[in-house]
Amino acid sequence: MSIRIMSEVWRTDLPTTEKMVLLVIADHASDDGTNAYPSQATIASKASISIRTVQRCVNNLIKFNYLYMTKHAGGSAGCREDRIPHLYTINLLRLRGDNLTTRQRGDTSDSNGVTLAPVTRRLTRPKNHTNEPSLETSNQFDLFWKIYPIKVSKKTAEIAFIKALKITPFETILEGAKRYAGDPNRHPSYTSHPTTWLNQERWSDAPLPTREKTQEEKRAIEILKAEERRQLEEERSRNVAEMIEQAKRNAVPRPANLQNPWRK
Repeated sequence: MSIRIMSEVWRTDLPTTEKMVLLVIADHASDDGTNAYPSQATIASKASISIRTVQRCVNNLIKFNYLYMTKHAGGSAGCREDRIPHLYTINLLRLRGDNLTTRQRGDTSDSNGVTLAPVTRRLTRPKNHTNEPSLETSNQFDLFWKIYPIKVSKKTAEIAFIKALKITPFETILEGAKRYAGDPNRHPSYTSHPTTWLNQERWSDAPLPTREKTQEEKRAIEILKAEERRQLEEERSRNVAEMIEQAKRNAVPRPANLQNPWRK
């Protein structure tokens, strides 16, 4: 456990989930940031998140140079081969706000023109940054919103949708929403709000288990079947009537000598 590194993690501007994952790893690391090998299940349990979210956060921390990972290189000497955890190393230079380039400490911006905080030297948001979603993202969300079975809290759902796009392709989210909307075992009263569905990454869920239909649903099905039978019967009656009329029109008239003379 490294209390010093954990206190430095608390001072970062990382998103909440990434910060919690890095805190758990720091809790298992030496004071130089090395020799940390908690399992993904341990990280998920301590950070109160899913293992899939742990994997995503670790990938983000590696991407932004807060963390290095060597796969299946941790654990004790007697650890089973199929249970060897990954070995993590915390990048203390990045954690304390230093860049990994040769820039002098007096510089106030990096090669991309991103301003650095004067005290911590951590990257800050560019001045031209906007929180407004792009036109493409807005159109994608409109498609998702049109398909999703209930319309609740649209603004928060859009925020969750934009967040989901950072880790999953739009087509995957849309197909998952279509499956969920069309699932015959989805009960309207127990349908997840769109924000919850997106935050829980439910686009990859398996089909819902078969459930017993309620009395109201059974009655609705019977009414629908009765209506279908009525329409079918009406269609059959119309067809028979049309066949009779067609037969009359196509009938050959009797010869004149066989016609009833008394019939006018």
